[in-house]
Amino acid sequence: MNLSWRDVIDILAVATVLYYTYGLLAETRAMNLVRGLIVYVLVWFAAEQLGLTTLSWLLGNAATLGMFALIVVFQPELRGVLERLGRGRLRENRLDVEAARELLRAVERMAARRLGAIVALERRTPLGEYAVTGEVLDARVSARLLETLFTVGTPLHDGGAIMRGRRLVAAGCVFPLSERDDLKYLGTRHRAAVGLSEVSDAFVIVVSEERGTIRIAERGELSPNLTPSELKDRLREVLDEAL
Repeated sequence: MNLSWRDVIDILAVATVLYYTYGLLAETRAMNLVRGLIVYVLVWFAAEQLGLTTLSWLLGNAATLGMFALIVVFQPELRGVLERLGRGRLRENRLDVEAARELLRAVERMAARRLGAIVALERRTPLGEYAVTGEVLDARVSARLLETLFTVGTPLHDGGAIMRGRRLVAAGCVFPLSERDDLKYLGTRHRAAVGLSEVSDAFVIVVSEERGTIRIAERGELSPNLTPSELKDRLREVLDEAL
């Protein structure tokens, strides 16, 4: 078989698409679905080759209906994949050293006082749609401001805060809750932190009101409890990425 240069380009293009599609899906619960679909297609192919007419007909019709159901069920994952595809064209919002210090100081104090808090650091994925669900501030980031916002009894303490670079964009924001079954035992703040990280590349810091612990949600995963020193190291990584 002779391969033309067009065939080579075609094969390389398909391989590239499959590679990046796998990379995008690997961070979501849809990866288990992909494995299931591969098994489904193999069974369907075997039924066709063996001449199992009834089974082949059943699998073929079920696949048509199943595609519509999967689009509805996995809408958050599909949205997240599409957003990741567009990130390369968006400029990352840079966190500067002074803003990082103020944030770290605020988180350490809130953990000591057991003030529940959730702060999302915007990166490439715009968080404007969540900012408008709260109170738009556009204020300089300061430890005192963050502590005040999350103090129990203040109007905005139940929502999340969004940072864009050195600015505190909004507070009292509503973030999407993760629907993962293995996180049902967590409180609303932690599920909201994971939920936002599932649909964006935000770096989300959450402080527990009950235990005063500090955790990070990133790429749909929740970190173990962190010490202020460990959080500082993670923030340093974010700073390095933005430079």
